[in-house]
Amino acid sequence: MVTTLQNDQWQAFANGVQEAANALGAPDSDYKQNQGQQQKMVSQLSTAFTKGYNAICGTPYQASGVPTVVRKCKQNDAGFVDFWNIAKWYTPLDAGENFIQYQIPAVAKTGQLTAEILFEEMGGEGNFVHITGPHGVTGRNRNIGVENAMKKYPDINKLGMQPGDWSRPSGRKVMSSFVSKYGDKIDGVYCQNDAMGLGAYTILKNNDMSVPMVGYDGPKDAVNNIKSTSADGDGPNWVASFSAKTFWQGGYAVVEAFDWLNGWRPTVPERMMWGGGVVVTSDPSKYRGKLKTEFDASWSKPDDYLSVAYSDGKSPYDWKKMSRTLNPDGWDPQNKLVPIRKDEFNQLNWTESNKPSGYSLPDAYSESGTFDDVEQRYAKHHETDPYQ
Repeated sequence: MVTTLQNDQWQAFANGVQEAANALGAPDSDYKQNQGQQQKMVSQLSTAFTKGYNAICGTPYQASGVPTVVRKCKQNDAGFVDFWNIAKWYTPLDAGENFIQYQIPAVAKTGQLTAEILFEEMGGEGNFVHITGPHGVTGRNRNIGVENAMKKYPDINKLGMQPGDWSRPSGRKVMSSFVSKYGDKIDGVYCQNDAMGLGAYTILKNNDMSVPMVGYDGPKDAVNNIKSTSADGDGPNWVASFSAKTFWQGGYAVVEAFDWLNGWRPTVPERMMWGGGVVVTSDPSKYRGKLKTEFDASWSKPDDYLSVAYSDGKSPYDWKKMSRTLNPDGWDPQNKLVPIRKDEFNQLNWTESNKPSGYSLPDAYSESGTFDDVEQRYAKHHETDPYQ
């Protein structure tokens, strides 16, 4: 279940779903594009259940759509693995066992990570512009990450911040506005996703602006720009992009659903988790272990990243090895996974001010020892990573 397959990120997700489904012997898999329309999504789910599908993975376009998906899954004895969007103060414990897992990268920390790479490339000083996304969980927390990075680089100044809508045309429009307003004062560009970054890159190139820029998501065009760009004064220098390993996300969702359908039930800490990711840059040694933020990302050069993320059915992932039901003692998620704790719920945009009246968080989220145990267990089982 995706918004559109006319997007490298979601196409990679769908490819991961297909590869894992094939590896695990799932007889059928299907992709539905809802184009951001909730009613269309509901209709597609009804059709899927009529055809006998018993696992849903992906994300509703809007966070408010998550309870709708869970409700439909409950009615049809199906499981749901959710990425990126989640309704406010709606935990899997509130939803019931059909809501298998919610997963998202640590958005504020990864937003800070990419900002620090940009600031380092700027020499630790100068002016940058910030193209943001819509004000949801993702956009809000990448903003927080940028602000946290600025606190560690006092000689960095933000000239302006303006939202796009995650699309290439909006990136062109916002970057054009910045160039008109600030011109040669711009020393760097921070884009909250690479679709907008590709639009911004075009404007920078058309204006012969040799400035560094960073993005987020790791689609092919952006990674190829990282591969081909240089800081020799001949156009914009696309320094890095952070990818949430979308191909892995799609495949791992199938593994989760496979295990759930075969009797595995996740513990409370396993039902909301931070997923790992990879920084794509031409020279990882230039930044790895030298930044101020604390985030244990994988690092990859562009060609190595493309060979895994867009491997067309021949990835190095061992999907069967990820399964707990197939490997009770020796499963390996092949990516970093960490439980989301109660004191981190603000990163999901869950605050006291938007908590529903009378709502009480389930007591299980206060049992820190259980969360410690799960974090340690996943670290122990995480033995391989194609990017390491």
